[in-house]
Amino acid sequence: MALKNSGLVGLFDDHSTLDLSIRSIVIILAIVCILSFSSVFEMSYPSQAVELYAVPWWRLLVVCLVVLGTWWCPRVGFVLALAAFFYLNDMHTLTSSFVGS
Repeated sequence: MALKNSGLVGLFDDHSTLDLSIRSIVIILAIVCILSFSSVFEMSYPSQAVELYAVPWWRLLVVCLVVLGTWWCPRVGFVLALAAFFYLNDMHTLTSSFVGS
């Protein structure tokens, strides 16, 4: 007789509907963020996101979020990496001064 997984381990296995639902929600939210903030340059980021960009631990936390998302599910990691790339690239562009020739 085989023992079934119990507790939180059983909720987040590869065949759990809860795990698949949470993955889908995270992917959809990340895609919405990508489309709303990164596709239109005139759309402003929240002021907290702009202020936190200057803090180095925030950028490290964003990269750790991508690593954890990739460890959880490669599809989630890919979408989070795309969102993090657009965020970090836009913040670098917005915070650097434009040099005229």
